[in-house]
Amino acid sequence: FGDGSKESHSLRLSRFFFVLGHIALKLLIYTEILSSAVRRANAAKTVKKQESASSGNENKSADDGTTKAGGSDEEDDAIEAELGIAAQAEAETERKVAEISENEIVGRGMISLFTPMLLRVVANEDDAYCSPVLMQSATLALCKCMCISKTFSEKHLPLLFSVLSKAPNEDQDLRANIIIALGDLAFRFPNEVEPYTPKIYACLRDKSTRVRRHTLMVLTHLILNDMVKVKGNVCEIALCLQDNE
Repeated sequence: FGDGSKESHSLRLSRFFFVLGHIALKLLIYTEILSSAVRRANAAKTVKKQESASSGNENKSADDGTTKAGGSDEEDDAIEAELGIAAQAEAETERKVAEISENEIVGRGMISLFTPMLLRVVANEDDAYCSPVLMQSATLALCKCMCISKTFSEKHLPLLFSVLSKAPNEDQDLRANIIIALGDLAFRFPNEVEPYTPKIYACLRDKSTRVRRHTLMVLTHLILNDMVKVKGNVCEIALCLQDNE
């Protein structure tokens, strides 16, 4: 911190974590916007070249008065070659975007300098952080960073479920926020979240009505989009029919 001290007010730290997670997510969105813009530019460039080639061939045919089959074959080959180059360029763009999302934003960028502090607050191993606002803000920031990188998400999913299981009974906001974030993670990285599916279903028995409701909504959304397999956990959903709330 600016004054060289090792302590900070929990509210300031909460605001910092909020900004940190928000910036990370905005960087991912900006990266995807750039990728879409590059794809559109490449597609427009390919279409323009095809139209120019077709227009040139039509003018040449009108001047000659006849159309040769050999010329038509050459034109088709040129178009196919151009489409192949465009597809290759698009694949390379997708690879670069995936590389940025996976390794740069939370792996080697400026945000990575603060992730150790973020993880220390979320883990709270020595119970040094007792502010509910701070824990909620830090956990949400961690969830946002996990939505960016598959490797980062897979590495820290155990920590997130540990926080979910150890959250105080009175802090229903923290548990509800984690459940919603897990729904986003399951939609983005289904294979990584799938082993933890039973733990998500277990939240249908949470003491808080709000947490149970959020869990049911998240699971319903994931099941309808075929992101989560019901398997033997359907009984947990069936038990909700007897929930008076």
